[in-house]
Amino acid sequence: MNRARALLEYIPITALSWTLRLLPRRAALAAGRAAGRLVWLIDGEHRRVAFDNLAAAYGDTMTEKDRRRLVGRVFSHFGMVAVDCLLMRWLTVRDLDALVVHEGVENLRKAFLKGRGVFVFSGHYGNWEMVALTQGWLGYPMAMVTRPLDNPLLERLLLEGRTRSGNAVVHKRSAVKGILKALRDAWCVAIVIDQDTRGTDHVFVDFFGRPAATTPALGLLALKTGAPIVPAFGTPLPDGRYRISYLPEVPVQELAVTGSRDGDVKAVTQACTAIIESQVRARPECWLWMHKRWKSRPATPLMAGKESR
Repeated sequence: MNRARALLEYIPITALSWTLRLLPRRAALAAGRAAGRLVWLIDGEHRRVAFDNLAAAYGDTMTEKDRRRLVGRVFSHFGMVAVDCLLMRWLTVRDLDALVVHEGVENLRKAFLKGRGVFVFSGHYGNWEMVALTQGWLGYPMAMVTRPLDNPLLERLLLEGRTRSGNAVVHKRSAVKGILKALRDAWCVAIVIDQDTRGTDHVFVDFFGRPAATTPALGLLALKTGAPIVPAFGTPLPDGRYRISYLPEVPVQELAVTGSRDGDVKAVTQACTAIIESQVRARPECWLWMHKRWKSRPATPLMAGKESR
C-alpha cells in the first residue's frame, strides 16, 4: 500500500479514535453499535454473506425474518467491538474492573503451572481482542498470532493497543518460530482458529454440520510441544463490560488416540471447533458471520483424481 493511501485511511480513523475517547464509554459503545447498523444498511455484499451463512448453519430452524434481524444485530455488535479496538491504546490496568468480569481463571492458572506455556484459543466471537489485552494484566502475558493489516500505519495503531498490557504480537508469516519461543519462555500463545484456511495447509472438520477448512496449527503444535490448550471467550454483558470465560483445558492426550499424527491433529482441531460452535450457538449475534467460513470445499474423489494427474 502506498503512503498516500495509507494516510488517507489513517488520519480519519485516528481522528475518530480521539473523538470517541472524549465520550463516556456507554456513549462510545452506543455510537459503535449505531455505526454497525449503518454499515449493515449500505454493505449489501457482507450482509448477503452473513444471511447465507446463517441459512446454511441453521436451515429451517431459523426463519428468514429471524435471520435478517440477527444479521443486523451482528453488524451492531461488531461496530461496538471496533470502537473498543480504537480505544485500547489508552486503557490501563486501572480500567480492568470497568471493562471485564473474569470467570474460570483457575483453568488458565492450572494449565500455566504445568510450565510448558499455554495455548489460549478462541474465535472471532465477542471481543477476542479484549480477552488478550486483559489477560496480560492478570499476569499471564501472551504472544498473539495475527495477520498484519495491509495499512502499516493502522497496524502500528492496533499494535499499540494489543501490547498495552505486556503482550507481544507474532505475525502469521513467521509464526512457528515465535510461538515456540513464547512457549519456551512459559508464555501463553493466543490463536483464533475459526476462519477459512485456503491452499493445502488445512484440515476439514465439522462446523454447524458442514466441513470447514481449518488451520491445523493449534492441534499440531500442542501435540508437538505438550503445551495445554485452554479455550477463552469474551462475551458482551448488558452493562457494557465483557464476561471473559476460561473454559476447562482441552483433553489433548485423550483425543490423540487415532494411531496417526494427522488423525490426532484432526481430532484435537475438531474438539476445539466444537467448543467454538457451542459458544456461537449460545450467542450467535457475537460471531463474524460476514466471513465466508465454508468457502473451501473438500476435494471430491473425481477432483482428487484430476489433481493427481
